Order: sequence, then structure tokens, then C-alpha cells
Amino acid sequence: MDKQKKLRVFYSDISALRDRSDQPQLWEFLCCARQQKIKQCKNEDDRLRAFGAGLLLEYGLRQYGYTQTIPVGSPAAAELEQTGQTRSLQQVRFVYGKNGKPYLGTGQGERLPLMFNLSHSGMYVAAAFGTEDVGVDVELIRTGKQKIAQRFFAEDERKYLEKCWTDEAFTGIWTRKEAYIKAVGTGIAMSLDSFSTMEEQVGEYYLKTWNVERDVWLSVCRKGSVIGRCLPEKIALEQVFL
Repeated sequence: MDKQKKLRVFYSDISALRDRSDQPQLWEFLCCARQQKIKQCKNEDDRLRAFGAGLLLEYGLRQYGYTQTIPVGSPAAAELEQTGQTRSLQQVRFVYGKNGKPYLGTGQGERLPLMFNLSHSGMYVAAAFGTEDVGVDVELIRTGKQKIAQRFFAEDERKYLEKCWTDEAFTGIWTRKEAYIKAVGTGIAMSLDSFSTMEEQVGEYYLKTWNVERDVWLSVCRKGSVIGRCLPEKIALEQVFL
């Protein structure tokens, strides 16, 4: 399959970045808007998640020939120039839909044929990329959430959990619902009990779920075609950018 058209899902354990998030050479890979978002976070863990998500976004963009920013006059810029990436990467801008969902665009405001979505939970971040609408959700195991399931899940999801409740089963369904809502792009306007994710297909959207690490679940949803044999790729960001 053409790499430009292939759905790819990345995730990363960002705990290794905790003592490195203030290193200037890492900030050079983030656009101004992402840098500002990180600075506005009120606690260290939120800043680290926003920082790690930005780096994972940059890593994913590069797999498709794009970049948030091209560093100039720095060690990072020298490395890009030496490998020829400066000439091959197209710098993108972020544009936003009516519900605030971000899209990739050119400097002239034209939308690019690549969709993306980000997620984070605890010390994990995830990103999904594809040519159709896509949503991703990563979650640490959520415990003791029976009341949430009873109140917000669709009828067949509730019945399934009533028969075989586990925190893992709840978390898997939760990530699928989050990924679907993010792919559709309606945000909180969509009621969680208005759709079921018990099957791999919800209308014109398709779902897939993985237990990527102990106590970590990840789901992806995309529009238009079955996800198939796609597997999440674990990325060590501290090794990629340092």
C-alpha cells in the first residue's frame, strides 16, 4: 500500500522526557502554537503530555513528508540539512473546523490530504494519521466505573458489561467510543448512548482496539474502510529527537 495513503498509529511512553522537556533542541521541533499550549498548562504532568503529544505529532508528520516547523540556525537544523530532510519536508499550518477539530493546511490556507488525531493518558500519548477522518484514544485502565457505563453507554454495551464486567472491558469500550466521537468530529454534541461500538463498524466508520501495554488500551476509528492489519507502533521519542 502507498505509504501516503496508509493508516498509521503511533504511541509513546513519555516518562523518559520528564527531565528533558526544557531542552531547547526539542522545542525547536514544535510549532509556536504548540509551544504556547505547553506554557499555558498549569501543572507539570499536563505540560509533559502536551509536550510529548507535540513531538509525536512531529514524528508522525515526517513519515508523510510534512513538518510543523523547520528549525533554522541550530543543531536540529544542521541535522535536518545533513540528512536532506529540510528539502524534502513540507511545512504545514493548522486550520480548524466548525467544531474546533484541527486539520493540516498549507501556508495559503489550503487543506492537505492527511488527517490526524492525538490522545494522551497518564504518561502515554498516541497519534493516528490517515487520508480519511480519524480518531484515536489511549487510556490507562479505568477502575470502578460501573455507574458511568450504566448511565452513558448504549443498551447492548451495558448488557455486555453486566454479564462479564471487568475494568479492562469497560476501558476498551470507552476508548472505542472516544475514538469514534473524535473521528466524527462532533465533540460533546454527541451523546455517548446514541451509538454502540460493540461491532467493528458504526455506520461509515470502522474501529479497532489493542491492549498495547499492561493496563494501557488504545482504540482507533477511521471513516470509509476496514482498518485491517494495522498495528500501533511504539516510538521512543527521546531517541528520535535527541
